[in-house]
Amino acid sequence: QAVKEFLDEVRSREQPHSAGLVSQPTAVKFLMARKFDVSRAIELFQAYKNTRIKEGIININPDEEPLRSELLSGKFTVLPGRDAKGAALALFTARLHRPDITTHKAVLQAIIYQLDKAIESAQTQREGLIFIYDMTNSSYGNFDYELCVKILNLLKGAFPARLKCVFIVSSPLWFRAPFAVLRLFVREKLRERVCTLKGHELTSHIPVTSLPEHLGGTSQYSHVAWIQSCVNMHNNTVQTDTHDCVGSLLRSYSLECSNPSAGSDLPVANANCYDDKNANPHNHCRVIDGKTQVPGQYQLSVSNRVQGNHQHCNGSAVSGGDAGVSDSNPNANVNGRAHQAPPQSDTPPDTPLSQKVTEEGGVPPLPQKSLPRPPHMEVSVHMPEPGGMTVHELVDYVKRKKKKGIYQEYEDIRKEPPAGTFDYSKKLSNQIKNRYSDVLCLDHSRVQLCKLDGDDETSDYINGSFMDGYKRGNAYVATQGPLPKTFADFWRMVWEQMVLIIVMTTRVVERGRVKCGQYWPLEEGRTEQHGYFRIRNAHIQVFQDFKLSHLELYNTQSGERREVCHYLYLSWPDFGVPKSASAMLDFREHVLQRRETAVQSLGSSWTGPPGGPPVVVHCSAGIGRTGTFCTLDICLSRLEDIGTVDIRETVRRMRTQRAFSIQTWDQYYFCYTAVIEYAQRNGKLSPVQWSDSDIDTDSE
Repeated sequence: QAVKEFLDEVRSREQPHSAGLVSQPTAVKFLMARKFDVSRAIELFQAYKNTRIKEGIININPDEEPLRSELLSGKFTVLPGRDAKGAALALFTARLHRPDITTHKAVLQAIIYQLDKAIESAQTQREGLIFIYDMTNSSYGNFDYELCVKILNLLKGAFPARLKCVFIVSSPLWFRAPFAVLRLFVREKLRERVCTLKGHELTSHIPVTSLPEHLGGTSQYSHVAWIQSCVNMHNNTVQTDTHDCVGSLLRSYSLECSNPSAGSDLPVANANCYDDKNANPHNHCRVIDGKTQVPGQYQLSVSNRVQGNHQHCNGSAVSGGDAGVSDSNPNANVNGRAHQAPPQSDTPPDTPLSQKVTEEGGVPPLPQKSLPRPPHMEVSVHMPEPGGMTVHELVDYVKRKKKKGIYQEYEDIRKEPPAGTFDYSKKLSNQIKNRYSDVLCLDHSRVQLCKLDGDDETSDYINGSFMDGYKRGNAYVATQGPLPKTFADFWRMVWEQMVLIIVMTTRVVERGRVKCGQYWPLEEGRTEQHGYFRIRNAHIQVFQDFKLSHLELYNTQSGERREVCHYLYLSWPDFGVPKSASAMLDFREHVLQRRETAVQSLGSSWTGPPGGPPVVVHCSAGIGRTGTFCTLDICLSRLEDIGTVDIRETVRRMRTQRAFSIQTWDQYYFCYTAVIEYAQRNGKLSPVQWSDSDIDTDSE
């Protein structure tokens, strides 16, 4: 009876041609949220619709930017567990919010899209929702008062689900001045429904098995698996003639706006929202193996290689963190702004996307032979051209520009748009293979692995880019620090490209944060298996600034065995750049000598360019320290060849192959001072001709 009254009232208020879009399941959701009080449910319906219109959230398409980036960021997610009484758990992670590079609209879109899928569950409709605002490790830069207010207003009075409680996981920031107004608003708005506590105290209110590890629980949730289930929901439900509440509301509003009699001064909306005609609120979380055609532009495939378990909504388990999307994601940014550079930090923000997705069952069989390397370039982008500067001219230039001027020179480079597209890196199935969502590979220079057998069309992807050296095409492979889920892919790349040298310029853990996975055996004599490769650490040499591990790489399928030298550079400081380039210059020299020896050992078996196979260089993201090392190698090789360097042009050209290489102003300035220090060490410049002590104070 309540459903009938609700539908009659809503349909009487809507335009005649759109009234039929409000379905019975939609009515049930709003009525459940208000305990079947029809008048209050009608008020909620109107508040929800008005909130969406006010915020401009007329069309929710998860395949479009910037919503797609927000969904992938892991900033907001619905956890697989529930509280003791069955309420769903939604988590907002404040430290992942960057107010400077995203919009309120995009964040609210991502929240509404996910909550709408969560309340397809009848249990969530009955038991309500708990919202956890996690401030752990957040800073003032993550705080956005207006967004907090909008989220709480949405949850409290404009969303068709009962808000059971808000848990604020506080940090010291919560009790400081900027948060005072928000504390007052929360107390006034939510009263007894809000609870402020420390992370470990959550276990007193929510079962340990339902909380993630960083909040004191044991749940190993996969945000990617949850997002995949949201999309799969459109295709994996029973056919009915009903409409999902979001789809009907949006379609209703678009039709109303397109009707002149509606009298609205808002623009007409082309609301191709997900009008879910296949929704079944009692059974929506089944995942069907294989490729699935989903309404919109998604094409998903659930791979048996990468699994992430996520128990959604009605308790059905969903597995499959390797969902593939046919179209593009962000252009190396978080909010869809074209050509946004990555964060100016050597440690880009961590997200749940790089956690809790584990390998299972290895990888499908590899081909018996290595993938032929792409034809090497006869001409590099770094050639001995006229121009540039001698070392004396370089010294005069730096003294004249000072550190501030060199920083500005880098800033001008940083603002240049990327020289290509990132479409392949931005596919959803490939996004989970990226350590950082804003560090992607240009399509034209990415390393393509040999595709594996089976239906995984993206098995050729790794976050690595070919980069030219001085007068050498494809001299390097610049890549990210491997993730546990990409260890096997990394060794496939090493094998297929016949790599002899790996240069690692970061430690596995720095400043308490994981910068790279432990993808090789750390101890001498130890053996590890990744996919169809067995890696043995045969011998370790320890130097003052680096370690050299002699690895034996064995292909268990083909029976071939190779030797790979793994360099781990240890003298890069946790913050900034080295005060002196001496250790880096010694390190480079050792790598060059080892490469020459290794290439000679190949003999006639190597038929590629004279310089040998590419050297794999990586840090954490594969752009900061990696770009610095490669810039120095290119510039110093040119200096030895023709006596000039052009650091600015070298970095600009390098970024056409590995976007955003050289990540900070300090790294760029370090390249200048390192070249000068090299010239001094090699007698090309006397010590009295250069000292940067007089310009260090100009860094502000």
